[in-house]
Amino acid sequence: MQNDDLEFINCRNVLDCIERELDKPSRARVAKHLGLSRTATSLIAQKLIRVGLVKELETTIKGRGRPGTPLVMDDSRWHAIGAAFYSGNWMFVIINLCGTIVSKHQVPVLSTDKDVIIDTLVEGLLYMRSVCPGQMIPGFGIGAPGLIDHKSGAIYRADDLGWKEVIPFGAIIEQRTGLKAFVINRYRANGLAEIRYGNHKNSHNMVYLGIGTGIAGSIYLDKVLQNSTKYRLGHMVIDPHGPVCGCGQIGCLQAMASEGALLSYARLQMAEHPDFLHAAKGKPLQGKLIVSLAEEGDADARACLEHIAIPLSIGVSTLANVIAPDEIIIGGPLGDTSSYLVDCVRKRVHDHLLDWQNEDISISQGTQGDYGSSIGAATFMLDQKMELILGDSCPD
Repeated sequence: MQNDDLEFINCRNVLDCIERELDKPSRARVAKHLGLSRTATSLIAQKLIRVGLVKELETTIKGRGRPGTPLVMDDSRWHAIGAAFYSGNWMFVIINLCGTIVSKHQVPVLSTDKDVIIDTLVEGLLYMRSVCPGQMIPGFGIGAPGLIDHKSGAIYRADDLGWKEVIPFGAIIEQRTGLKAFVINRYRANGLAEIRYGNHKNSHNMVYLGIGTGIAGSIYLDKVLQNSTKYRLGHMVIDPHGPVCGCGQIGCLQAMASEGALLSYARLQMAEHPDFLHAAKGKPLQGKLIVSLAEEGDADARACLEHIAIPLSIGVSTLANVIAPDEIIIGGPLGDTSSYLVDCVRKRVHDHLLDWQNEDISISQGTQGDYGSSIGAATFMLDQKMELILGDSCPD
């Protein structure tokens, strides 16, 4: 969605300034920052206050002259709904304009059938709409699996679920809910939440890598999401003699370092060595179990994570050499929960890079948890909040 009307653009720039660029600015600071007149800025601020996007704090007095009145996002009126398919569950959130969760909901999906997954999503979205407080921004943000065209909302393929055909995902959701669907890859959504709400203020060029049943991620240049379907971080070829990936290539990062690769290695070791992962005997073998045991110090569980840390470190080193980011964040279901895995990757990457590269880059663990992708999906939609709330023009 894009509106080229000059007045609307000025409204959006003022809102962006208040939301992201300045900390609790006065109208005068916003005007100076944007090069607008104080009168125009004040009129726009009043319009944004009137529709519930911005609110005023108590007046602060600094030095001489008229006291400035700080402007911040209004977190009480408008709310956004986000959903993401994460570790076999649809995770739903309602967030306010500051990204704070006001309600959440989780529904397990015991199938990879696309119709079951879509039906569960639609049911959950309609439920969240029914319990949404205040006013709901008219749309849904959705973190979907696979390779996504964010403009049409189509899923081109989702190799970890065995989906090979193009699915008009966004169009289906819009037809069944009657509201606009903003679709983004689930780990790209997780990265968006991480960048907006995590502690990364000192980094401007970042790469987020989500590790789960699939591997995907996002690239941020000057903190702006490069939202193209054409880069697939999980399908960098790590080993041309490695295992076959669901996409058909040989030795993809996803085939060698996803949760599926972790479990395959664990099962192989358990078959060859009956005492391997003895602490997991009698329990369903899942990635989160291996991570939990590794965090407790189990040597076999740590060996499993070290196994996938090798291809991960090659992938991260490649990204460091090609993009040269300030920071690489390892998140998703495995990255967010396993400090041991991130530590292993960090050590191996630092061994691969040159001294000056190690000084210029940090490798950190994701912080957003199970609902990070749904928060990011809602945030992806929130980037269009002015168009969704105001329509074609700034309010009179």
